[in-house]
Amino acid sequence: MKKLALLLGSLLVVGTAAQAKEVVVAPVEVSKEVVVVAEEVVEVITPSFRPSGYLGVQYRAYGDTEGQGDSIRNTQSQNTPDDNQDTWNRGSNKYSRLETTFGIQATENFSLEGRIRDYSELERNDSTKDNGRDGTETRLRAYYKHNDWFTSRIQYRDEEDESQNLEYQARFTVYKNQGALLNKLVLAPKLYHTFPANGGGNYMNTIGMDIDYAGNLPLGFTWDGTIYINQNFYNQDFHTNSDLTGNKDKELNIEWEIYLYRTFALYATENYALDLKFEGGYDPYKFGQYDKYTQDKDTKKITKSEKTTYSLYAQFALENDYKVNEYLTVNGGIAAEYRNWDRTAQSSAADWRWQPFAFVGMKATF
Repeated sequence: MKKLALLLGSLLVVGTAAQAKEVVVAPVEVSKEVVVVAEEVVEVITPSFRPSGYLGVQYRAYGDTEGQGDSIRNTQSQNTPDDNQDTWNRGSNKYSRLETTFGIQATENFSLEGRIRDYSELERNDSTKDNGRDGTETRLRAYYKHNDWFTSRIQYRDEEDESQNLEYQARFTVYKNQGALLNKLVLAPKLYHTFPANGGGNYMNTIGMDIDYAGNLPLGFTWDGTIYINQNFYNQDFHTNSDLTGNKDKELNIEWEIYLYRTFALYATENYALDLKFEGGYDPYKFGQYDKYTQDKDTKKITKSEKTTYSLYAQFALENDYKVNEYLTVNGGIAAEYRNWDRTAQSSAADWRWQPFAFVGMKATF
């Protein structure tokens, strides 16, 4: 019995020790405050397309070119106009030009623009004058934007001499960089057809390419222009020798236009601005393949047209602009252009002279 009591007592002590080792401390729960931050949901609404456009009208009145009028002097022997007299800027003095421009963005990809210039003489009743600017010139252009770098353009022109032409261009924008020295470069392969004024067979077909460019220069100047590369195919031959021989029916011509622009702000308020505007450059520089010779049917005089010519000009305008409202602006001013008006052959370019003009116009957007 004693042994049994000792055994039971030992077991009791061991059990109590084991139970003490198995005591587990319960975890203490710490309450945490949960903060839920609601993010603002910004709904981006893409505006639906709305057709837009503009309409502009400008009237210009040109004066006499410096030191040269348009009086017709006759020969003493035959009492006929002397074709050897100085014809310096003849036909471009004391005339007016009414220009109407418009543009419509009809869809996101299709747009149409136009320009109509109507020329009128200001001395119609003077038979001793030969001003000559009296006609209408129309240009219509339709654009279709296939994507950001490729646009198709179809152009129709009805010229002042009543000839017409039709052109298609595939215009590829190969470079864009706003604010750079060169911020735009467009390569435009083209097909071109000219219809003569009398509807006869003296038409011309052209294949080639235009290169349009624009950019920025120091001191606030900007520049732009176009290089026209034209391979012309004529339906009638032209003469390349002074004895009216050396007939050709095709020719490579390159024309280069480059212009500089600068606006000097003189005074401005919220709706009014007075600026001095400058523009100038080659308008254009022509590089032909051949000199050409023509003969007057009446006088039989042979005239040479040199293959390389240029017209270089500078123009200054003092212009007022007034913003009537958000959609309408009116302007007006006086200006003068300095140019080698007639003597444009590269070998003998001379006689730069001023011609003044005044203008008034308006432009409405919608």
